[in-house]
Formats: sequence, C-alpha cells, structure tokens
Amino acid sequence: MMANALIKYQFIWITLLVITIVMVLIGFMPKPIDMNLEKIGNGRKAIVFVYDSNLSVSSQQSAEMNKARSLVSEDIIFLVAKIGDPAGNNFMRHYNARAADLLFFNIEGDLVKRETALLSAEELAGILLSEM
Repeated sequence: MMANALIKYQFIWITLLVITIVMVLIGFMPKPIDMNLEKIGNGRKAIVFVYDSNLSVSSQQSAEMNKARSLVSEDIIFLVAKIGDPAGNNFMRHYNARAADLLFFNIEGDLVKRETALLSAEELAGILLSEM
C-alpha cells in the first residue's frame, strides 16, 4: 500500500515537472514574424523580409530579425513576405523584390532602403533606428 502511494506521488511530481518545462520552453520561443503586409505605412517604420523556405539564409535571417526586435522599440514593424503566398507574391511583384531581400519602409510607407540577407540583428537595428 505504501508503494502505491509513493508511485502515485512520483507520477504527480513528474507530471508537474514536465508541464513546468514545457511552459518555460514556450515562454522562450520567439514571437512569430507577422505576414500582414497591409501594416506598411501606418505611421510606423517597417522592415519586410522576402522569405523563401528553400533557402537556408531565410531561417538565419528570420532568427536575426527576432533578435533585432529586442534591440529596437515597439514602434517598428517586422514583416515577412513569403514566397508562394498570394500576398507575398503580390508584394514581390509590386516592389520588384527577390528572395532574401530586406525592404525598409519609412512611417509613410515609402520604400527607403533595400538590402540582401544576411544582415545581423545589430545591422538591422542600426538601419531601423537611423533617420530613414
């Protein structure tokens, strides 16, 4: 009888430990980058990365963008135009963008700078915090 109680408490503690670990891991996951390209020109600076899942640089650049978010204010919008997505394809045609391009927009929604990945989080933050 004592053994059954110990097994029961052990199961409860293990379950609580697993739940705690999962919650901590979820808390450390980066916030996904928004794909709503209609947010460009809404009074905030924006950066749009043209994401191509077939390029390894795309996942690297996405990671750098997530890091850059922590270096700049909340007044800057980070967006993704995904190749294969209708909105992403329209965006690419409109701005003559290619895979792995980074497009920087001012608060009025005017394209002010274009770069090609891979830029570090510090480089991105430097551009975004400049007078563009």
